[in-house]
Amino acid sequence: MNRGKVVSVSDVLAEAGSDVHGNCSKAVLHQVPESETSLFSVNPGEKLAPHLHRRTWDLFFVVSGSGEIRYRGKDGSATVPMPARAFCAMPPGYEHEVCNLSATEPFSFLLIHAPWQGYDFVETRQRSTSRS
Repeated sequence: MNRGKVVSVSDVLAEAGSDVHGNCSKAVLHQVPESETSLFSVNPGEKLAPHLHRRTWDLFFVVSGSGEIRYRGKDGSATVPMPARAFCAMPPGYEHEVCNLSATEPFSFLLIHAPWQGYDFVETRQRSTSRS
């Protein structure tokens, strides 16, 4: 992606993604050193493994489906419900896993990694089995 150019996507759900993590797809919409914006679609009944980022924020905005984010950080642990149109900002250093609550529909969200430069994905525990 080029710096300094306007990027417009008329229907993010129509963007073709590539398989990542073995249980979801990712379509990169925009990428510069300051941030990467992607559409993630977690397969029905699946979850992304617990992980953290050392210096990158994860900014989630749900486009369709229903999920939840389970996290642990310096202020404790909790589960954040993520229905359509919900937003969540996950700070660096917080372990989190993203779960699709539906057995039939994908859970799709825009995910902004900020900053993108220096991004890391640190898997913190073994991924538990898929939801039934």
